[in-house]
Amino acid sequence: MHQQPEDVVGYGMVVSSVISAEDQPSKCSLAAEVLRRFGQLRLRVTGASMLPSIWPGDVVAVCSSSLNQISRGDVVLFFRDRRFVVHRVVEVSGDRLLTRGDSVLGPDTPVSSDELLGRVVSITGAGDTRKPARLGVAGRLLAWALRRSTVISNLLLGLHAAYRERRQSLPVTVVFPPEAAWRN
Repeated sequence: MHQQPEDVVGYGMVVSSVISAEDQPSKCSLAAEVLRRFGQLRLRVTGASMLPSIWPGDVVAVCSSSLNQISRGDVVLFFRDRRFVVHRVVEVSGDRLLTRGDSVLGPDTPVSSDELLGRVVSITGAGDTRKPARLGVAGRLLAWALRRSTVISNLLLGLHAAYRERRQSLPVTVVFPPEAAWRN
């Protein structure tokens, strides 16, 4: 069965990803090399561990960063267990980062400088581009609820998928200014 490729983009360079599970490590290695060489990479997110900050289908732009450039609250990309992970930094401790997905109960195993690839600088999804930010009160409450309830998670993901589908199916309308505005 042929799968549609996801986009991995680095400064005008597009790399086809999803082909087979066996190719996953080589795709990730290639994407990591693009990030190291060009300093920036865009990846489409597939998981839900960063809800409500990052949704499945969002595209994150990542800039290459070293451990000493990362602060608590930053969202980072690291490579572990033959896959990419995008999670928030909850603690910087010497030469390691403690990270966790916003909607995940426990923290990840500490991230070493060898695993760290970069910091997320923007998130594009549902028609907007935004900078990753710390969760406000409402976001923290929603993340807390998502950590404890798969029913709420599934409901929210279903609503978001319906919203994206509806948004993509709407016709594009170009609105021109009145003809008088074109006159010299």
